[in-house]
Amino acid sequence: MFARLDSMEESLRAMGIPPVLVIVGVMFLSVLTIASGIGMWMGTRWGWWLAAFYYVYGVLRNASALYTVVSMADQLEGTARGPEFYMIKHSVRIVIQSLLLMYFFKGNVLDYFDLSTLKKGKALGILVGICGTIGAALTALTMIFG
Repeated sequence: MFARLDSMEESLRAMGIPPVLVIVGVMFLSVLTIASGIGMWMGTRWGWWLAAFYYVYGVLRNASALYTVVSMADQLEGTARGPEFYMIKHSVRIVIQSLLLMYFFKGNVLDYFDLSTLKKGKALGILVGICGTIGAALTALTMIFG
């Protein structure tokens, strides 16, 4: 992706996305993925929280992408893949990430991470709230630097 960033810069700027924001986002997700993997391997609470955040973020990110594809479907008609490809792609991702997230809230998984007393609704609310805050911050940064 970094090798192609120059060729993507014009398209990103046309959408109002600063290329530096893409780099920061990719680095953030990379560090998050590695850290959550280490934390989960060790069976730590923070590992569970990071991984759960990653899946909530993934569901919301793909839902946003699906909304964008649906709203731009007429512009995607006649392209190599068409809007149907992207609708299916993001829908499948939402289903898979939702199923993985549901698994994280199973009793035996919560027991493993010493989170058996965790209130599931509150935890999900916290995760969605954090994702919403990050989304709002990214939108603000895009408006400032875009």
